[in-house]
Amino acid sequence: MNLPALHVPTQQEAERITVGLGLLSMAIAALELAKPGALAHAIGLDHDRSFLKGLGAREMLTGGGLLNWKRGRARPFLVWARVAGDAMDLAALAPALSRSNPKRRVAMAAVAVVTAVTFIDVLCAQALSKRDL
Repeated sequence: MNLPALHVPTQQEAERITVGLGLLSMAIAALELAKPGALAHAIGLDHDRSFLKGLGAREMLTGGGLLNWKRGRARPFLVWARVAGDAMDLAALAPALSRSNPKRRVAMAAVAVVTAVTFIDVLCAQALSKRDL
């Protein structure tokens, strides 16, 4: 089986993608801040609402930062902050993967999505970091 070659974004492509990442962060932040209980319930988590609100605040900061930088000036540290946030999100989702969780399939889908977004974040962060070398 031949897998397609991986396309690593150029700096310009990464700059454009960061706008989408910023919008994604803001959408996730809105959900985590407005409906933390519903989100936790949907994936079978028993987390404290303040914990999810903290994750939402982090998403709001990184998303707002990415959307407020002028094109061509997206800061690599903001995208690396998203990568760190993705790691936090995966750690927060880990308890939901328990076999005893009746919503385990939903949690597995959430982990798959966060993993895919993490991959995009890492590729963009690497492309943007090249400029600073």
